[in-house]
Parts: sequence; C-alpha cells; structure tokens
Amino acid sequence: MKKLILIMLLLLMFTTSADAYTAAEYLRSGANLGSKSKLLDPMYLHMIHAAATYGGTELGTGDIFYVDADATGEADGTSWIDAVTTVQASTALTAANNGDMVLIAPGHAETISGAKAIDLDIAGVTYIGVGVGADMAKFTYDTNTDSIAIGAAGDSTVIQNFRFISSVTAVVNAIIVEAGCTDFVIEDCVFENEATTVDEFIDAILVSGTASDRGIIRNNRFLGDPGANGGPKSSINFVDCDYLQVYGNEFSGDIGDAHIFNETTASNFITIRDNSILCGYIGDAATVLDTTPGISLVATTTGWITNNFIVTNVATPDLAIVAADCYLSGNTYNELQGGAFSDIGVGLVPGQTYTIVKVDGAVASNTDDPLFNIAGGPIEVVGFYGEVTTVLAGETSQVTMKATDAVSSTQLSLSTTVDIEDDADGTTYSFSSANPSVLTPVLGNQVLTDESPLWLIMPGTMELHSDVVQSGVISWYMMFRPLVPGVIVTLL
Repeated sequence: MKKLILIMLLLLMFTTSADAYTAAEYLRSGANLGSKSKLLDPMYLHMIHAAATYGGTELGTGDIFYVDADATGEADGTSWIDAVTTVQASTALTAANNGDMVLIAPGHAETISGAKAIDLDIAGVTYIGVGVGADMAKFTYDTNTDSIAIGAAGDSTVIQNFRFISSVTAVVNAIIVEAGCTDFVIEDCVFENEATTVDEFIDAILVSGTASDRGIIRNNRFLGDPGANGGPKSSINFVDCDYLQVYGNEFSGDIGDAHIFNETTASNFITIRDNSILCGYIGDAATVLDTTPGISLVATTTGWITNNFIVTNVATPDLAIVAADCYLSGNTYNELQGGAFSDIGVGLVPGQTYTIVKVDGAVASNTDDPLFNIAGGPIEVVGFYGEVTTVLAGETSQVTMKATDAVSSTQLSLSTTVDIEDDADGTTYSFSSANPSVLTPVLGNQVLTDESPLWLIMPGTMELHSDVVQSGVISWYMMFRPLVPGVIVTLL
C-alpha cells in the first residue's frame, strides 16, 4: 500500500507540464513518455488501484498494452501513440496468466462484425475501458449474429467499463461466456439499445455451458425500453454456473422470461443480491408492466437470493422470484408508482390476504375452465367475485365453481349454480359465506362456516363450469390466505 501511495504522489507531480504523462505510461518507465499530450485522468489512478487489487498482486507483474482506434504510431501496443487499433489485436500481445492489462482509450469505438468478432481467449487478462459516459469504449453490433466472446481458455478474464450498443433488431448476445471458462468478471459495463422499440439484445450476457464456475457479474447497467420487436428474453442468462455471483446491477426494459434467467441445467451455490430489477420501463403503469418474474431459475438451482428490489406485474408477489431451491431474504416487490403501494416481501406470508384476478373469455359448452392453480399447501378463500366486462349477449348460461384435488384428481363443486343469463357490462357476482352451498367435505376441499372464510382449498385447481357456450368476458377476483409457507397461486 505504501508503494502504491508513493507511485500516485509521483504521478501527480507530473501533471503540471503541458505534455503530461499518463499513469500507465509513467509506470512503464520510458515507453514514449513524452510522446502523448494527455492530462492525467483520475480514471487512470483508479485503474492502477484496480490492477493492484486483482489477484492481490502489485502492479508490474504483467505487461500493459494500449488500444486506441485513433492511434497513428507503430501499432505495437506499447503506448497510446503506438496503440493497436482493436481489442482483438491486443489479444495477440498478451500472455496467459501473466497478469497482463489492456487499457482502451476514451472515445474508442468498434463495430462488431460477426460471431466472436472479439474472442478474449487468453487467461488472466484484464481489459479496462477508460472514460465515463459518452467517452466509454463503445462496441456497436450491426447484425443480429455479432458477438463478443470470453473463450473457454479465457479463465480469469476481466471486462470493465465497456459500453455495448445494439443497433439492429434481435442481436442474440452482446457477450458469450463459453462453456468451461471460470472466474470471469464483467463489471461497470453498460448494455443499451441504439433506437428505442427497434433494437435490442435477446440475452445481453449468456454464460453458455457446463462448468463456467465462479463468475462475477456486478455493477452493470442493462438499459432496456419497450423493445418488443425481437423479443428480448433476458439480460443475464446462465447455464450450469456454480458459485456465480450477480450483484449490484440495474435492469430495465421489457423482457420475455426474466432479467436474471437460469434457462436450463441447475447451478449450485449462486448468489444474487442487491439488484434493482424493472420488468418494463420508466413510465409504465401496473397495467402495462411485464408479467414476467424479475428472477427465474431452474427449480433445482441452489443458493442465496437477497435484498433485490423487483418491479413487475405478476399475479402475486411470490411469482416475482421463481427459485424453488434457493434461500430468499429481504427481497421486495412493487408494481405501482408514486408511493401508492408499499413494497412488500417476495413470497406469500401465511395468514396474510392476497388478491388474484383472472380475466376469463369464451367458454365452451359443458366445460370446466381452469382459473387458478394452488401449489405448496392449502389456502383459505375469503372472498370470490365476478364482474362482467364484455356483455354476455343473451347466453342462457349457468356456472358452478369447482375445485380439483391435485393428489386424487377428485372434483368437488364449491357453489350452487349461478345464473348469468343476458348479463350486461358491469354486472357483478358474489359467492357469500352466508350461503355458499352445503357440501360433504372431500379431501379438504370444503365449505366452511358462514363466519368466513368461504372455502378451504387444498393444492389443486379451481375451475369455472359452464353448462352452455359462454362468449362474454368476466373478471374473477379471488381473495385468499395461504396457510403455510411456500404456497404459490398462479393463473391458468
């Protein structure tokens, strides 16, 4: 640490001349020190600190190389003037596991041309973009098959402070981490679209295969929009990545599956924490937010999901995170702006009342139409109501609420038939605990007393039975209380 402080003090002494040295140039002790007139940017001191931090080693164990699209010198990568002009060219200069660093100049820009157009396949190299905002190193994708890869031999590769921009519809990936690459770091980067509602990444980061373990994806920004064009699927998609850490990231934009998505093959001991996740975009109301979870993992993936804030419009808070075998703590969910709706914990709390709504359209004659699925334990239904939102146009239909037990497949009527003949918009139906019907208890699906609640429903489905074709639209509202932890109620 004393050595690092001394180096920084010496660097500051050299910033007074008109032909000031960069931090990296000074440390290289003589590589064209006076050949580039750039004032010492505070970012360079930050990079020195970063270089000293990675691996716990002092700066100088590896070589430093430079990338600048505007360089006019010898293109050997030894200084800013003699920088190579592409990141891919710099990979030929680095050595595996040597602690090498590649600095990319402020304002550097490249257009990615083809799959794996940049292939970072040398182990232990740190790539750092120098600059903030518009001065960040910028990589633009102009066909939907362009990509940057961290190769299978690129263990311990670090990508820091890059800006990735999709300029066409449905670019498959910005970064692909290949199967078998371990200990990679992607941090402080920005992923964005060039044109709103037109351009997007399908999976911005894809960790693509077996044994890509111990990776870190932190402090990045995924800046999406209403990009329904090519169907953005996720911001981070990973497969079989044990000990993966995803933290401190910001996600926004329409998304098809989840911003953090474990598509196939379980991972073990993952950590997902302290992320801000918006499934939609700023300006959305609850009615137009996505209905996707913020985090969705393979059921047998294990690990910890803590202190994430998720904005989406799932049916119940438990669906904001889908991760059956992970431990959850401190995660919150919201779907309304302006403080009208307090954050609530992700997961259904036993004894707390929730509401779920199913908008039900045309129903065939003599058909059981599924409305809700109950899994993980029983619920008490404390209120059940219907509202006609599209006129029923003269149908002489009667409906009956039923429940089917998941274990035995036994079906039980929960109510007497309700006449819905020729009902206009705004007509409402209610199932009152004063007279919900008198039924014989079967497997726990039973009518309770008239003191409320209405029904006790064991894991299974709730259905609407119609005796004739019913072509109107009814919104069904169910208020319920889970009785044990782990209950999940979903729309059918």
